[in-house]
Amino acid sequence: MKVRSVRGQAAVLACANALVRGLGFGLHVLLSRMLGAEALGVMELSHSAHMLSIAPVTAGLPAAVSRLTAVRKDASALRAGRRLTLRMSAALIPLWIALAPVMARLLGDARTLLPLWVFTPCIGVLGLSAVYNGYCYGCGHVWPPALGTLTEQILRFGLSALLLSLLPGIGTAGRAAVPVAATLLAEAAALGVTVLLLRREGAALSAPAAPGLQTEALRLALPLTATRLAQTLSRPLTAALLPRLLTVSGMTAAGAASAVGMLHGMVLPVLLLPGIFTAAVGMVGTPAIARRQEGALRGAAMRLFAASLACGLAGWAAVRAAAPFLAGTVYRLPELAGLFRAAAPLTLLFALQQAAGTLLAGLGQQKRTLLPTLAGTALSLYLMCRWASSPLRLYGAVYALIVGRAAGLAWELGEALALL
Repeated sequence: MKVRSVRGQAAVLACANALVRGLGFGLHVLLSRMLGAEALGVMELSHSAHMLSIAPVTAGLPAAVSRLTAVRKDASALRAGRRLTLRMSAALIPLWIALAPVMARLLGDARTLLPLWVFTPCIGVLGLSAVYNGYCYGCGHVWPPALGTLTEQILRFGLSALLLSLLPGIGTAGRAAVPVAATLLAEAAALGVTVLLLRREGAALSAPAAPGLQTEALRLALPLTATRLAQTLSRPLTAALLPRLLTVSGMTAAGAASAVGMLHGMVLPVLLLPGIFTAAVGMVGTPAIARRQEGALRGAAMRLFAASLACGLAGWAAVRAAAPFLAGTVYRLPELAGLFRAAAPLTLLFALQQAAGTLLAGLGQQKRTLLPTLAGTALSLYLMCRWASSPLRLYGAVYALIVGRAAGLAWELGEALALL
């Protein structure tokens, strides 16, 4: 069923995102209890490298395919995106298999090697899923990606719980790899669901090859890919640096690994929950802005930023108010309450950054996000090196993330507003 209006598409995706994020939050709670903080920390360490490995195929191409589909109104962009993804995956998968031992050493924990190897096939699966989703958003078929994502999360939740209960005696590395294996199986099933639903809706998934379209897709995708790589690279760098910095502050190695698990596996997923709404707006906003005439662009942009600001402020207030409940009841770690309060401003920064990125992508100006992202990331890493090794410890890491994100966002907002 094709949803015509932007508001209708956003509503469908927001509902799907709410269910997906709810299941994802439940999965994080489940994993925090079944894995333990140490295994959760190992999983989060490997996850940082996972995100880096898929960034070349999932960062820029979906937005490029979405924008080109909205402009061309056929499946030629999907065809170009599929070819590019398959070629890139054929090179990346063996490369990452070979680099996994090196990455494990860089992460500072040999136990991450097994999760890294298990995840590698996801590069191709997630790349194809991202391209199909970009095509869906570009032509208004929001139900297939919504149901595909929901299928993936349900299966990932169920498979993780089942496998962890069936394999109680495996070591820390094995426990950390179980949710990764569940993700691989669930993502493959979700891709199948998306393609099947598109075919049932009668979507035209083939089109004649358009000369130069792969080059155009790459031109649009490369700036976003570079931006995402910069953001993603900061995560393994943070994951590798943070335990070392915390040990400098006086923590034990086991305590530092647990702290990384608490920050990346417990606190940050909660802060991303307002993305239920801002991500939905962003997914349909890029092709909608691409179709806008100049006179209607400013109004659409203001509505985009107003909705993101409202979601971000509401999320900030909700996290602060719910901090004792989240820490004491959900995660059973009362000491997390203060960390939740300190990190709450990130919800607003995430929401506004999503809005700025959506506007720039819709205008085909993705390259304007690169320098602000690089500057903000570099500032966060610099401040983290100074503050996380001090008595501030995890709070120092959080403050560094806030300051770096705020600086990058201010620059990016200036770039976006200058185009209106």
